[in-house]
Amino acid sequence: MNGNWTMLKSLAIDETSFKKGHDYVTVIIDAAKRAVIDLEPGKDASTVGKFADKLTQKNGNCEEIKSVTGDMSAAFLSAVEDRFPNAKHTIDKFHVKQLMLKVLDDVRKREQKETSEKLPLFRGRKLFMITEKRMTDGQKIALQSLSKQYPKTGRAYRFVNSLDDFYACEEADDAELMFRALYSWMRRSRLPEMKNTAATLLQHKDQILNYFNNQLTNAICKGINSMIQSAKRAVRGFNTFKGFVAKIFLVAGKLKLSVAYPF
Repeated sequence: MNGNWTMLKSLAIDETSFKKGHDYVTVIIDAAKRAVIDLEPGKDASTVGKFADKLTQKNGNCEEIKSVTGDMSAAFLSAVEDRFPNAKHTIDKFHVKQLMLKVLDDVRKREQKETSEKLPLFRGRKLFMITEKRMTDGQKIALQSLSKQYPKTGRAYRFVNSLDDFYACEEADDAELMFRALYSWMRRSRLPEMKNTAATLLQHKDQILNYFNNQLTNAICKGINSMIQSAKRAVRGFNTFKGFVAKIFLVAGKLKLSVAYPF
């Protein structure tokens, strides 16, 4: 455990891989100091409880946690609400975008099965993962052609782009209006995947819209995760969880190390 937790107010919580396969750890970050403060094995709701117990042991106060940003899993949301009752929970916009991109790819896979011309859509699958604002002119022309040939995937792509426009809103009131418009559009679509996703977004509307009040995201987590994975590759993996934790604290814990004067 790292640092002084008595003044802890804001958390960012994410997961990262420990070893190859499906071994994960949950990374707890002091969002104000942008530093890793704890790691728990696994990625289920119990990790939140374990951290909350440690916080109490270190004279911190779970009721003083005012904001938490993380993903939208039901178990995670329930654990945050239970252990940090006064925290405003923000669902990280990167997780929302990740969800939309997965659904877009589900639509693409279904349309690919239904069409006789499968190869162009398969080859163009990565193009649909690029935000239109970041496309070159050539990519935009190719996208327009694919969207015309494969209208279901093209429609799904427009929903993803509308999500980017939603997150570009500068005012909370404007964001809520755009959220409702996007939800209504998705529900009216003839894409069952998007209809189901619209229901999921509506279920988590308040936590998604909290972003426009505090601008919290897990961008810091993504940066720290990149540092962690680079460190892991540099030492070619870790044999123990303790070794993995020690390495993460060294690269992302902002530790203040005391070194004895040698003379």
